[in-house]
Amino acid sequence: MKILLYMGGGFDTYGPSRHLYHALIEDLLAKGHTIHLIESHSTGKDPDAPAEFIANSRFSYQVVNSTPVEKRAFAKRYLTGVKYCFDCIPALKAQRNQGFDVMMVQSCPWAPFAVSFAKRYVGVPTIWNIQDMFPGASIANGAMKQKWMQKIFYMFQKVAYRRADHISVISEDMKQKVIEQGVPAAKITVIPDWYDDKSVREIPWEDNLFVKKYDLKKDCFYVQFAGTMGMNFDYKMVLQVAEKLKQEKKIVFQMIGQGSQKDDFVHAAQEKKLDNIVFLPLEPQEMVPHVYSACSACLIPLPRGVIGNSVPSKAGLLMACHRVIVTSADAGSDYNDMFKREQIGMAFDCDDSDGVAKGILKLKDEPEYCSRLADNAQKYGKAVYARTVNTKLYEELYRRIGGKE
Repeated sequence: MKILLYMGGGFDTYGPSRHLYHALIEDLLAKGHTIHLIESHSTGKDPDAPAEFIANSRFSYQVVNSTPVEKRAFAKRYLTGVKYCFDCIPALKAQRNQGFDVMMVQSCPWAPFAVSFAKRYVGVPTIWNIQDMFPGASIANGAMKQKWMQKIFYMFQKVAYRRADHISVISEDMKQKVIEQGVPAAKITVIPDWYDDKSVREIPWEDNLFVKKYDLKKDCFYVQFAGTMGMNFDYKMVLQVAEKLKQEKKIVFQMIGQGSQKDDFVHAAQEKKLDNIVFLPLEPQEMVPHVYSACSACLIPLPRGVIGNSVPSKAGLLMACHRVIVTSADAGSDYNDMFKREQIGMAFDCDDSDGVAKGILKLKDEPEYCSRLADNAQKYGKAVYARTVNTKLYEELYRRIGGKE
């Protein structure tokens, strides 16, 4: 097949979807498909395309310049994204009548413009790949409070739903959100984000570089969060749980990463004198298996309403590293139910800090139970979140929508 991928970002700048697109392109090329990539060039921190892709005769790419903007500067960032879509029009026009079977447009807040222009100027079956619901995610986490603004962006979103031939989402909860907005279920395919099962694995304690770096103690029970401490991270839940467990001297909360809420989080922990919370900087990407393998349990605290609009991308990685997830997420959501249904972790409602604290204590006091959940999680992760499973699902989707089945 001949496949056109249209990214809202680019390989030159790290972003949450970059490793997914790298793996997807790599696997599609390995199966003999031809790929053309349209992407942005903004920071220039990394090459615009990996060397191994450039060396492949079935891969080609075009870059369109874009200006990097701070995430907090929402209006400027959105307008810059829209300008990027207009600047991509010549690149899109150049691909018309070039024999493409299918095109996929990457998730981004300005995707309604990207999808509309892609359909108009390339004219091939188009899939809109949604990683985060916009404006839903921004409304749920409190970043977008103005009703008039919400109404405008929902209107834009509906235009994109109509223009796209098909929509891919990354969870059943997200699929339900799209259905609620009037899209037929048959037009939506669920393909979870993945971890790289070719490289990610549990790192034994004795070989773990993160353990050695911070001289971690094997008799401690480390509860870890590693990632972005932004609006989709409920740091107040962590504070409440840490306060409830502060007499448990062997339980240590490792909070690893950066984000818009980190300063408030650190200040609040200091004010409450919670010395059982330890703040550490993010590690490089290659250290991820070491980081996740160094904890006893992983905490994913989510504000109410986030699930369905967004999905914690680290779940599969944690399962691959043989770790138990303790999460607070909307009761009744498929994400929350999954942990109980599959017996792969512990899930509580968003404001149930008592439940989370008791759950962590149970995992610490019952190591056999903790190990059993970790075993189940690792098996489930391989079946549902592995790269080799899900890049194949994208290939099957491209064949179906491109009429090549």
